[in-house]
Amino acid sequence: MNTRMLAATVCGLTLGLACGGDGGGGPSQGELVGTWQVVKCEYVSTQGLGSIDLILGGGTGTMSFAADDTLRVTVTPVTGPAVGFIGTYEIRGIDLMRVAPAGATWYWAFDMGLSGDRLTLRNGGAEYDINDDGTPDQAKWNLEMTR
Repeated sequence: MNTRMLAATVCGLTLGLACGGDGGGGPSQGELVGTWQVVKCEYVSTQGLGSIDLILGGGTGTMSFAADDTLRVTVTPVTGPAVGFIGTYEIRGIDLMRVAPAGATWYWAFDMGLSGDRLTLRNGGAEYDINDDGTPDQAKWNLEMTR
């Protein structure tokens, strides 16, 4: 078997296993509807400036999904005021969620995972002042929630 054929076979097997191979999809909207407690709200610098978790050390947060594709996000860090927004969400395929603040022409695209009562949204491109110098830094936004 030549190298290209081996690589194609491995890729095909990997994709088949990653997708479950049974034709099943990702989470349905019905599985997400309701209020989730944010247990991690982390921004990880893409410029090597470190990371910050707004929940770590006593912060709180909720993300509420409605059946009409709207959501409400509120995070109260240990220091500073509560922040949040109302917007829309869209499940794309088996593992992608788009989230947009109301009125925005842009969105965050997250890798999504649902396992029992744990929902993860990872790698949303965002900006956050990680090093507290008054300038937003390029970051990946990761959220973990439980019911």
